[in-house]
Amino acid sequence: MDTWERRVSSHQMEHNSIRRIRKGKRMQPTSPSRWILAPVVAASLASANMPVSAQDLVIEEVLVTAQKRVESAQDIPVALTVISGDMIDSIGIQSTTDLVKIAPSLTVREANHAQNSAFSIRGIGTITFGIGVEQSVAVIVDEVAAVQSGQTMAGLMDIERVEVLRGPQNTLFGKSASAGLLSITTKAPSEELESYLVLTATDDDETKVAASISGPLGDSLGYRLSGIWSDRDGYIRNLTAGEKDKNGSKNKNIRGRLRWDVNETIQTDFTAYYMKDETNCCARVWTEFDPEAKLFGFIPEAVAEGITPGEDNQDFRADDGPQNDSTTRGANVKVNVELGEFTLTSITAVDNWEFNVNQDVDFGDIDVLKYLTGGRESGGLYSVGWFETDFFSQEIRIASPAYDSYDYVVGLYYSDAETKRTFFRNLSLAPADFASSAGNENLGLFGQLTWRFTDSTSITGGLRWIKEEISADYENFANAEDTPFSDTASDEQVVGKLSLQHFIGEDTMAFASYTRGYKGQVFDLDVGVRNLIDPETSDSYEIGVKGNLWERRLQLNLVAFYTTYEGFQVQRAEIVDDVIRFELNNVGELNTRGVELESIALLSPNATLTFNAAYIDAVVNDYDGASCYTGQTEEQGCVNQAQTIDGGSLPYAPEWKYTAVLDYQLPLDTMPFDAFANLLYSWQDDTLLSINQNPNLTQDSYGVVNLRLGVNDKASRYSVTLFANNLLDEGYATSKLDVSRLFGNATARAQVTPRSTQRYFGVEARFNF
Repeated sequence: MDTWERRVSSHQMEHNSIRRIRKGKRMQPTSPSRWILAPVVAASLASANMPVSAQDLVIEEVLVTAQKRVESAQDIPVALTVISGDMIDSIGIQSTTDLVKIAPSLTVREANHAQNSAFSIRGIGTITFGIGVEQSVAVIVDEVAAVQSGQTMAGLMDIERVEVLRGPQNTLFGKSASAGLLSITTKAPSEELESYLVLTATDDDETKVAASISGPLGDSLGYRLSGIWSDRDGYIRNLTAGEKDKNGSKNKNIRGRLRWDVNETIQTDFTAYYMKDETNCCARVWTEFDPEAKLFGFIPEAVAEGITPGEDNQDFRADDGPQNDSTTRGANVKVNVELGEFTLTSITAVDNWEFNVNQDVDFGDIDVLKYLTGGRESGGLYSVGWFETDFFSQEIRIASPAYDSYDYVVGLYYSDAETKRTFFRNLSLAPADFASSAGNENLGLFGQLTWRFTDSTSITGGLRWIKEEISADYENFANAEDTPFSDTASDEQVVGKLSLQHFIGEDTMAFASYTRGYKGQVFDLDVGVRNLIDPETSDSYEIGVKGNLWERRLQLNLVAFYTTYEGFQVQRAEIVDDVIRFELNNVGELNTRGVELESIALLSPNATLTFNAAYIDAVVNDYDGASCYTGQTEEQGCVNQAQTIDGGSLPYAPEWKYTAVLDYQLPLDTMPFDAFANLLYSWQDDTLLSINQNPNLTQDSYGVVNLRLGVNDKASRYSVTLFANNLLDEGYATSKLDVSRLFGNATARAQVTPRSTQRYFGVEARFNF
């Protein structure tokens, strides 16, 4: 094995979801440099000495880096879902939002545009909007964090694995992981030349091309180049323009990786990427609309002419928009240095994200300004926004080898993010024209130690010291009397985790843990509001068991959790001078508790069943001053336009959710190819879509079926797949809006229905070279 091959093996043990047949004693966690030969030898022995048969079926072991070192997912006291690159391909996952199909504790709010969208884990997510607001669910790609929520709603390309870590993950991953973490690992350069081309076409007029090429460039240099281009028409009709083209998209995504083995002990990994998304999504369509409703309570023209409101409505009216364009570009360098038995890792990253959004804000195409200005102006109401985020981060850590009784990792993290925003709204009654910026400088010192005080029992403890300084600037061009605002604030916190785990034989592990979480303070920079909002903290408790049964053909993981959040950051709406204004504030207390089940069963040499389920009870315990929902009476708790929520449900937190995936491979002895089938069913309970407990903003329970059928060439040269997503055409909404107040309190409700809520068919052809 030459230098390049040896270093590729080392890198793949650290970064890839390397699988091997599990035999002998359980795996000990170790530093990356210790994982060069052992799994390769074990896999070679298994394949060389044992024929494949039903008696020899075992669940393959998956290695992860959930604790900043290479470990078996079954051997660590962390609640996580691992989605391999193979599963991503087999069930047709296209983007991060598709991950909710396989991870029941993960949900997503897909709103009218990406920046207003967010993930939740165990019912906890960011339900506010603002350029300084941190995400409750961090999204990390190759160990580099995304800053804004708009960056996290992204396509997946050439992925090795995704780790969904549930519960607060601040100790090792920083302050933007107070609810959990999506850790995405892309494929690394390969030791031999390989490439593929994937062509996709659908009946809803999408064309997509994905390609990748990888291999060595000599003994010490390797590369990987991947790209995706897609173009999809819309399915929502704008009756004003007479075109069915809204909720479509055009995407370009390219990523290059270059690895250089400087010498026997130093390896560098350089990655650069560019992404361009152009979307005219997502239009809000009427589900309920009073025919007598008048905009602002007095404008006589019909807003919903020609529209039949309802859950299946796909028509709307608008002068312009929606149109949202984003561009992401960045680069990072990872350096691994072997210092004897220790591994020193440095990760340096820069990232730039730009986002432009154009929205119609009067929910129609009538000449609103004519009525508001007495004929002095004409046209509809709209808003235009522009965002730009610049981000720099540096992490340095050192991981010890796995000694017989202990191992540890310590590190230092620094990041500096600045987001600028301009916003313009041409509403004469409440004009908006401002420029704002939010800065966040973060310093973290972290460490985690595992002590194995017996052969089967260990304790793990970790701490992270966080110091952050935030800044805010705001200038209101629409009001000359509004003094420009500029301020700074700082905070220090210590978070940590303590866990106890015990192995019961070779195939079962039980654990219990306590975690302290944190989400940083923020300046509210919405129109007319410049308040400093307190940070939120959390205390989380977990008990769990991970085991292999049925001669390791069945894997069962069960976790129970209870988490309390203090000062949870929310957004309330209030009416000031007859205009709705949004304002950030803190909830006194909320908690989430539940049970999560994950299982994999090898039913036969050709059939695999995956079943994941979650029961989650996410409740607001103490929220004084919450905004009332439209139509809420004093008897229902609305007093002076405010209510107290005590015992209400959190939004985007279905009580029950489960997913089943059946994968079947059918050998065809007389043909040059084999057949396969993949069936996915995902179901979730009734879901509240507004924290103010509006009973009209709920989504009924629903289940979605995805089916994929195809053939694989026996020599792995090609595959052809026919697929149907949302086969039963089960309609649902990912967000809903009640704007009855804008229509004189007459009923006016709308919803957003992204592509996943539609049935569509397609064909995919893959060619491997």
